Amino acid sequence: MLLVVTPESAYPLQLGTGTTRLPSGAEVLVEGDRLQLQAGRAGVTVNDVEVHGSTALHPGDVLGDAELNYLVLPGPASIGKEAPLLDHWVWQRRLEEEEAAGESPFSILLGRSGAFGPEFLASALTEFSPLPGVRHIAGSFGRNGLEVLVLGDNASVERLRQFVSDRAARQEETVRWGSSSFPRHGATGEELWSIAVERLLGMDTLEPPELVWSDPCMTRLRAFSDHWTRRALGLIGGEGVGRESFARLVRLSGTRAAPFVVHRAVRFDKARWEEDVARAAGGSLHLRRPEILPEQERRAFWLARSFRPSASVAPADDISLLPENRIVIPELVSRPADVAPISELAVHSVDAQLGRRRSSLRAETRSLLQRLPLRENVRTLRNVVIRGALNATGAELRPEHLEFPWAAPAFSGVRAKVRETERREIEAALHRSGWNVTEAARRMELPRRTLVYRMARLGLRRPGSSA
Repeated sequence: MLLVVTPESAYPLQLGTGTTRLPSGAEVLVEGDRLQLQAGRAGVTVNDVEVHGSTALHPGDVLGDAELNYLVLPGPASIGKEAPLLDHWVWQRRLEEEEAAGESPFSILLGRSGAFGPEFLASALTEFSPLPGVRHIAGSFGRNGLEVLVLGDNASVERLRQFVSDRAARQEETVRWGSSSFPRHGATGEELWSIAVERLLGMDTLEPPELVWSDPCMTRLRAFSDHWTRRALGLIGGEGVGRESFARLVRLSGTRAAPFVVHRAVRFDKARWEEDVARAAGGSLHLRRPEILPEQERRAFWLARSFRPSASVAPADDISLLPENRIVIPELVSRPADVAPISELAVHSVDAQLGRRRSSLRAETRSLLQRLPLRENVRTLRNVVIRGALNATGAELRPEHLEFPWAAPAFSGVRAKVRETERREIEAALHRSGWNVTEAARRMELPRRTLVYRMARLGLRRPGSSA
């Protein structure tokens, strides 16, 4: 079953098995997990293309009917049962929900193979039987790729990886894999996806001479980097602004051969922490989230003599966690001159890994990248461009290669309306339940943690609450 949300109506329209008539007279037929639009002569649109007759609808489609827009979303019954192959942005939404819940381990698994195609992937994922209690949600990854969100432990990831590899081997094809996991490798979906795709493509970490900061504020910071080489450093900035890259620049400009170790974990694991401390001996240790350390370990970290410490915090975090030497790395929106060179470097890195001639960015692609809402700054920009580079078939990266719905103004308007509808519905359910979140989730037929995530995303709080 699929869920259709109509932005202008007071309530979402949940389609049950059978036929539902829309205002124009067009009908939507639901058979199991299949959704069929029977437009007849109504002239409704699907993704801005006028449709007559009959056509299938899929998650992510925007259906226009009688001045209303409907966004087709996967309903609870269609997710995790037969591992449907979802578009990236639908897959990303599920990843965001798991990220926000932060309760159980999950992993991102990316794969590319000449064997991959829609029929191969649909068949393989339908046949795969996950371990008890494990679910996986799969998406398409360019023209010959697969991305899977595995809600389970590492054993589940390895089992799926081996199953798909064995199926590809029957066609005398190999599969290249990259993966990352929560909470070991990072906290946000963008961060985890970035790590997984770099492993998939074998992309090396950039050395300081390769960094392409062009904006004046970053070139000036770079000019002073040698002043901080031997000091404990605290770097302040939003997610993905380049705090870790700047710390690497500072440390390796002092001693290029010394190790630079990054501790990315979301939760404190004493054994893994001690392992990274030992690896950093004689070099530097950069801590992504200083707040995870117990007081004793945090104090020892900043006073360490066997390595040079540095750490990142967001502007809203407690800066008392940092030493006196604090450097603010600005958001990407404040350094627009960096967008084009960072994008070009990402494209050329993909070209090099795929062994193809260098691609270029079309003028309209550059313009679009300057306008995109990059929620995690450089990290999001690189992820968008890398996906586009993997989709590109010619020598140019064009806007349509970016494959992100929010790159299209018309679709962005629909999503804004859907967001407002979601806010109204959640507020109404909370008011009806006296702001009892558990009861509101039950009434909306949602998992409680999903409702908590959506409340946080929409900024909804109990009236009078300060938190």
